[in-house]
Amino acid sequence: MVEVTKRKVLLIDDEIALLEVMRTNLEIEGYEVVTEMSGETGLVSAVVDQPDVVILDIMMPDIDGWEICNRLRSDPRTRYIPIIMLTALDEPHHIVKGFESGADDYLSKPFDNAELFARIKSVLTKASKGMAVDPLTNLPGKHQIYEETRKRLEQRGKFFAFLYIDISNLRLVNDHYGVDRGDLLIRGLGNLLREIVNPTAEFLGYMGEDDFVIISVPLRVEQIFNRMSARFDEALSEICPDFDEKCGPETDRVKIAVGVVTNERKQFGDPLQVKNVALEVLKTARKQPGHYCADLKDHKW
Repeated sequence: MVEVTKRKVLLIDDEIALLEVMRTNLEIEGYEVVTEMSGETGLVSAVVDQPDVVILDIMMPDIDGWEICNRLRSDPRTRYIPIIMLTALDEPHHIVKGFESGADDYLSKPFDNAELFARIKSVLTKASKGMAVDPLTNLPGKHQIYEETRKRLEQRGKFFAFLYIDISNLRLVNDHYGVDRGDLLIRGLGNLLREIVNPTAEFLGYMGEDDFVIISVPLRVEQIFNRMSARFDEALSEICPDFDEKCGPETDRVKIAVGVVTNERKQFGDPLQVKNVALEVLKTARKQPGHYCADLKDHKW
């Protein structure tokens, strides 16, 4: 049986001794820990490792913590990762500046383990309750998607379906009508998915750009896809009424592509693995001329 991955903490600090102490204490507490000693490498690690929480020192040699926080919040891949700022500065305006940069909480040096663990637990609890939403779609973002996927992985003996939904060739709308019209189509798809999804049993989130995720059960996949694809054509016609006259070959049409992953035949260790496999399956759907739903069970792994 595949074990569910531990919660991952990214520590960004240039003090070696402090990093090692924090790493040891957090690992004893059951966390997986990644450490970086510069702002630039910390930003890269946040994207690649997709931590559950970032603990970030303000006073860094290359980029200060406020700028790092701003960059994390402006990148859709890291926008919803909780951030705790770590500082030896006592001035209130530094703390205020941290919150204005997008930090969720802060810790003043020196601190004890109990306070560190409590702060981490607090920001993770807030994130898991979906307190952050994407401003374009008003839907839970990437971090909330990972949290919900983790919950499903922890429910042993229960099957789930992870639907990675993509608006293929959205660039055609952006090219012909402008990005604002493309954003309208993204919001339109989000709104119709809200009406399709059962909010008490299923989860809907926005992965960023033109991608959505629905987490449901295998038996619902076909019904969700059929309703979504039919209503998407209606939304496209309303938002871009003369689009058919402007589009090119059939393979270039604006369409819905879905990659479906379930745990019926394959076990997963963490949410990132689920997403990455879904993206591989999605490649098949994107190659089809029309709306298409590709399923993991039809692939050889």
